[in-house]
Amino acid sequence: MAVAGLFATSSLLLFAVMFWLADAGMLRTVDRSVLEQLVLLSERPPDLLPFMIASRMDHRPRVITSVGLFDPDGRLVVGDIATIPRPLRLDKTVQTLAIPDAGGEAQRVAGLRLHDGRILVVARSLRNVLEVRASLLRAFVLGLIPTVLISLLAGTLVGLRTQRRLARLHRSAERIIAGDLAERLPARPAGDELDQTAVIVNAILDRLQELVAALQGAGENIAHDLRTPLTWVRARLERARNGPGRLGPVRPLLDQSIGGIDQALAIIAALLRIAEIEHVRRHAGFAEFDLAEVVREMAEAYRPVAEEKDVMLEADVPHAVRISGDRDLMLEAVMNLVDNAVKFTPRGGRVVVALCGGIARPVVRIADTGPGIPPEERRMVLRRFYRSDKSRGSVGTGLGLSLVAAVARLHHFSLCLGNNEPGCVVELHCWEQAETGCDRSDADRDTAGRFSSFPRKK
Repeated sequence: MAVAGLFATSSLLLFAVMFWLADAGMLRTVDRSVLEQLVLLSERPPDLLPFMIASRMDHRPRVITSVGLFDPDGRLVVGDIATIPRPLRLDKTVQTLAIPDAGGEAQRVAGLRLHDGRILVVARSLRNVLEVRASLLRAFVLGLIPTVLISLLAGTLVGLRTQRRLARLHRSAERIIAGDLAERLPARPAGDELDQTAVIVNAILDRLQELVAALQGAGENIAHDLRTPLTWVRARLERARNGPGRLGPVRPLLDQSIGGIDQALAIIAALLRIAEIEHVRRHAGFAEFDLAEVVREMAEAYRPVAEEKDVMLEADVPHAVRISGDRDLMLEAVMNLVDNAVKFTPRGGRVVVALCGGIARPVVRIADTGPGIPPEERRMVLRRFYRSDKSRGSVGTGLGLSLVAAVARLHHFSLCLGNNEPGCVVELHCWEQAETGCDRSDADRDTAGRFSSFPRKK
């Protein structure tokens, strides 16, 4: 539409200039003809002037020019102009006036008072000029319509072509955001500025992939190297604790040391597990499974734990939802979320595990009535090893939500944190739905009103 408007505006300006030049040229031609006739007749002998006008009327030329000779009182002497048009200046000035005896048609008129007092009037019709004007307007309209249509077609084709290119770029960018650093933006060799920009971004991604691979490799190697000696140390400490002899006050220290080593081993196992999940080869094990069965299984598994803690755990899984992915990984992600919800909900609280959002765009939702997560910490809790002040007194590695986020990215889901007033809402959205309604920065606003049926603890 913008291209069509630009073409139409430029065509209109061009036509206006051409119309003004053509109209001015035709008017100059008419005025010159009127003045030439007026001067020619005024220079004739006064006694022959009536005869010449009458003779001219009998042999009218093809270019019609009307002439009228009037006495000093304005009465017609001879000619085809019956009355002097008003107001007519008698100084050879060409004016556009309507002549009554010509049907009120507008004409270019010039008048002159002769030496003997008589008045000579010459007029020429503007019919030809008006016809040319109408022809130009018709030509402009007929030319403007195809111009606008062609510009609309051209704009549509260019827009669709650009839209398809941008769609390909967006799809590649979404895969990169989802964690596939091997993806590259499509770029044509020797392309336009957009392709050149894509080439630059791809070069940045190449370097970024190298750095991330080096960093991940270093982390994985460190984790592998630490796991074996820590396991040996733990085994020796446990052997010393369970061996013969009286340990006395040393036994609590051995128990604390073994607990610390178990914590370190749990962190190493979680890091290696996240690295395994984020690796691209995990896609090879994808298969279709029922997400509702996974959610229901986790809810049933944690119901005894919740009852022991005097926490009400409810499951709302109305129908089966089949998705493609790794069932064990999704089971592990839901288990982490349910475990956190039960762990941080105080006695007498409530946890709801639900599957909603429809079959096409399922949403796994875990809501509790615990202390919740402040809005300013909702991005940070997804980082590795970050622990909120409210959770530092509980057992954990600070890697649970990082593992859940890795599983979500692998399955094209998005992890969203919200506010349950009181408590926390954690949702796993399909990637498409996450784009429209799961902005983490607005998670509390997006989900605060969707759990109004939950009890409000005083």
